[in-house]
Amino acid sequence: MQSFGALISILANGDQTGGAFNVFDVICPAGFSTPLHIHYAEDVAVYVLEGELTYFCGDKKKTAQTDSYFFQPRGTPHGFRVEGESSARILYMTVPAGFDEFVIEHATDKRFDCTRDVARYKIEILGALPE
Repeated sequence: MQSFGALISILANGDQTGGAFNVFDVICPAGFSTPLHIHYAEDVAVYVLEGELTYFCGDKKKTAQTDSYFFQPRGTPHGFRVEGESSARILYMTVPAGFDEFVIEHATDKRFDCTRDVARYKIEILGALPE
């Protein structure tokens, strides 16, 4: 399914894991970036299968290339962007589950409004990523 400009496949949803976690396979096009945001309900772990990302977590900025991993704990401002002219593919895990419901709602409900609806999922959008 398409969500936020990325192609997202849910590999493990909350029902399958008893609410413990979600796992997503995400293909992000060249130039893709998330906003700087905070998850208050879940931790996020990302494994880079292909491509290169710049990620932000708190006041840190780092590069993540193929076969690297990074962790973004709940309550910490974070986000990432795809670098270069190629897409990136990541495994994206949230603990506990629940983010799958957000992805599905965003992809399927034409009335979904990020400004209004992200708060229901305990996510705060802070703005664009730093340079």
